[in-house]
Amino acid sequence: MSRELSQYHAFQTRCLADLGVVSWFQQDEPVNGAIWLAPNPWQMPENVAVSSPSMPVPELDMEDETFTPHQPSAPVIPVDEKQKDASVANLRRQLDAGPEVIVEDLQPIEEELAPIQAPVAEGDITGARLPMPVHLCAYWLAEQLLIITDLPRSFADQEPLDKLSLSLAKALLKQDISAWQSAHFQWPGRLTNRHLMARVDWAVGGFEQFIANQLDAALPAKLIVAGEQSRAYLNELNEQHPLRHISTANVHSLPQMLRIPELRKEAWGVMQSSFSS
Repeated sequence: MSRELSQYHAFQTRCLADLGVVSWFQQDEPVNGAIWLAPNPWQMPENVAVSSPSMPVPELDMEDETFTPHQPSAPVIPVDEKQKDASVANLRRQLDAGPEVIVEDLQPIEEELAPIQAPVAEGDITGARLPMPVHLCAYWLAEQLLIITDLPRSFADQEPLDKLSLSLAKALLKQDISAWQSAHFQWPGRLTNRHLMARVDWAVGGFEQFIANQLDAALPAKLIVAGEQSRAYLNELNEQHPLRHISTANVHSLPQMLRIPELRKEAWGVMQSSFSS
């Protein structure tokens, strides 16, 4: 009695039999099955001559001017060692015979450069009169009195300076000072661009904006300029600036008054004469 196998199992049985694996076959039960084999794509019919299409070979016109046949490169002729040594020796004799030629050729070329007269900006000329760096302090007291004073670059006595400013304001305005504020102006401060640090227009513009921030669109009735640096920056303001047209007292800086009490009496006399007119 034979057993019918499926197509897949029949193909597997044949492959195993071709490999010699037959130990699992049951001899008492023969198997039958139809095996489907894929056609060989490379199989060619027998007794058929193979012909390949021949490409037409174009004929070259040797008389054509645009055609240039390949020219074999010229063979490299090795240089004889004796000829090379003779050339080196000849070059050395020429150098030893005329060293002045080599020395003249190696001389550096010197060019005469015409001096360039760079135009000097007006701000740079003014900068000779404007102190830099500078540290100033401004007091805005009772919305009537503005004090601008010089400060040392390293100043730490802020509390005595505030008391002196309040005392001057109280004596001049003859009233208690309840509303006041102070701020510091430093140039160039944190500015590190050396091309801008020396610009006088930038320094004056920063000082003008510093004063505008303190006054907040108000105009003081009296102005005290304490110190030469403060006076120099104030003089650089535009002629139409409001601070150039109010009563002003020019005195010593407040830190100097703190160190020298006699300067306070002198400053008081200057303020009395400046604000009385």
